[in-house]
Amino acid sequence: MGIFSRIKTSKLKPSWRFSATKGAMIWRLLISPDGTLVGEERDPEVKTGSLFGIDIPSGETIWRGVTIDEPWWFSTAKATPENLYIHRFRKPDMPEPLGIITLDTKTGAQRWEQPDVAMLFEYDGKVYAQREAYGRNEFFSIDRVSGEVLEAFGSERENILALQTLIVEDDTESFYSLPISPNDSIFNEIATTLADVMNVAELRGTIDFSEFNNHLIFSYHERITNDANAAINNVLKNHLVILSKEHGEIEYQDVLNSETPYPVPDNFFIHRSTLIYVKEKTTIVGIALA
Repeated sequence: MGIFSRIKTSKLKPSWRFSATKGAMIWRLLISPDGTLVGEERDPEVKTGSLFGIDIPSGETIWRGVTIDEPWWFSTAKATPENLYIHRFRKPDMPEPLGIITLDTKTGAQRWEQPDVAMLFEYDGKVYAQREAYGRNEFFSIDRVSGEVLEAFGSERENILALQTLIVEDDTESFYSLPISPNDSIFNEIATTLADVMNVAELRGTIDFSEFNNHLIFSYHERITNDANAAINNVLKNHLVILSKEHGEIEYQDVLNSETPYPVPDNFFIHRSTLIYVKEKTTIVGIALA
């Protein structure tokens, strides 16, 4: 008898959900260290995208539907307690960043824009950026709140890179999964633990694993075998399982993606005590683990 036969009822339930608008998908998520989840909501049919911000503990949508003057060819780059940094691309078919747009992380209001430079990093209250000019790169520092250009460094690349080495990752509240492959020593133990819900012979890719308090969280991709067309095309289903470390019971299960052509890693994370994942590319789910 497997450990999962001891399950009685699901002990965990979603604390909140955020669903994309009709026809749109959740495209990309970033998190600021103070607990604001920001993301892109995109409609691939009409090639338009907008941005949103969610308070992670409560799941409250604090702003939504924010757009910039480029409807599709943009990408969110970094979220800090003050700013969401967005860049455009030099050309649609050239994914090289060009231009910095900043939104207030708390309100979604635009702070400033510098259209001719590409962001490198933020350090000590300044944004460091580069501009291509006459076959060489020029470097600048920009005030992160006002967008004012503070210093021009010419082509002093070494000095800029030296500053970048001083950056200390300040998000100590977010936890990400560890990929476990069949070559890892712990793989067989995890596969045995999940034997009642996972067919290891049909596993594709890694088992993503995280541990938080008394919870063991697993995400894995399994080949669909009960449908002939799916089986011959190696279509996968992406599962999420949360297991009680103390009692060996399933506390929660969900399907993150019912059909996917390939394994997608890094599909959940934890901020403080909230587990966050995207279901079927359209819904963000938050689960309180504390």
